[in-house]
Amino acid sequence: MSMTTIVSAVISSLAPSVFDQNSLQAPGAHISAVEYHYGMEIDVKRVLQRTDTSEKTGVVPVTLVYEDSKGEVHKIRFLEWGGSPADPTSIA
Repeated sequence: MSMTTIVSAVISSLAPSVFDQNSLQAPGAHISAVEYHYGMEIDVKRVLQRTDTSEKTGVVPVTLVYEDSKGEVHKIRFLEWGGSPADPTSIA
């Protein structure tokens, strides 16, 4: 057996344990979103995922997945103005 065959066999046998299904999911996929309300205190150390609203118009729902200072992952939902103008021809 060649060295290439041996290395290939070892890598193939380890692949399932390395590529766990959970690591392929989007950050926070297993967490339910909490609706944000005014005055709610949130501790955001690092943003993991955020809804892209750059192509949206008007008030749109946003989901934010973040890690707090303790390393715990949270998901909140809130409304914001989309980043696209209502009339694309009005861009200066």
